[in-house]
Amino acid sequence: MVVSISDPADLIASVPPLFGFTPEESLVVLGMHGPERKRRLGASLRVDLGAAPEDDAVLAAAARDRLAPTRPDAVVVVVVSAAHPGPDGRPPGAGLVDAVTDAFAELRIPVIGATWTERIAAGSPYRCFERCACSGTLPDPGGTRTAAETTALGRITYGSHEEMAASLAPDPGADSRRRRDLVDEAFRAAALDRELAGVAAARRDLEAVRRAVAEVDAGGGLAEEEIARLAVALCDPRVRDICLGWAAGCDDTVDPAAAEELWRVLVRAVPAPEVAEPATLLAFAALDHGGGATLTTALERARAADPDHTLSGLLATMLAAGQTPEAARRMVERAAAETRERLAV
Repeated sequence: MVVSISDPADLIASVPPLFGFTPEESLVVLGMHGPERKRRLGASLRVDLGAAPEDDAVLAAAARDRLAPTRPDAVVVVVVSAAHPGPDGRPPGAGLVDAVTDAFAELRIPVIGATWTERIAAGSPYRCFERCACSGTLPDPGGTRTAAETTALGRITYGSHEEMAASLAPDPGADSRRRRDLVDEAFRAAALDRELAGVAAARRDLEAVRRAVAEVDAGGGLAEEEIARLAVALCDPRVRDICLGWAAGCDDTVDPAAAEELWRVLVRAVPAPEVAEPATLLAFAALDHGGGATLTTALERARAADPDHTLSGLLATMLAAGQTPEAARRMVERAAAETRERLAV
């Protein structure tokens, strides 16, 4: 996704679609890469504001340490806070902005812009922290070019972090005894099928996932037995690797947005530890079109469900090391291509 943004108001209004939800009472730090006149947005982060001024240095150091591996050439800071202005007349969060500036200065990374807004909504006032006349009101976040591009990619922007997290919370039946029994039964059937049929069993599992993508895309629901079958199918690394490639557009017959919707459904429906598979698929899909809060939440879900899960651990390591989405895409494309050869699909 390539969107040109030069106005501070437009940049602030673009934060919700970039993160996948509308931040409140937050510090947002946007990593910028490239020469001065050709900056491009890189890795970004959001953290909840601390309750006390002494938290400023801690938050600033945490932000620096999380972004440093991505090697930004500069950063832009946005403070979203409804607190009262400071005694010096500067917007709320001025001390935090100073702390962030000092923290990144230790790495010789300049803060090239810092703005405040009470909330990210149409008509909300914004103001720069620099002593200048840069101020005004925000446009509608839903009407920005960034919002249009993310919508075209099939990404949802939620009203809050809580709303986004709730969209991936387990449904009431995910941890039920019946769901667990059905998954265990599906594992027994799959083990026998894989032993007797070999590669043909993986092909059948892959076809079952394809059908489920079409069903969900058409607005249909998944039966209990189908959820169990899909949970077990995705535990086959051969099936999972090909499904990973769908987000990267490796299969013209599968709509990446429809596949992503299936992963969302399964993240809510599949019990632990098997939910780590669709959660990781969802995390990779989110990473492929910019990441955001869905990536973080899905990855946390996978790691909590199965701390020893290899693929989610690899993704977490890549993110911590500052790897780009392009690097992840190349890895996925290679894995999908190699597996397609083995399965001859």
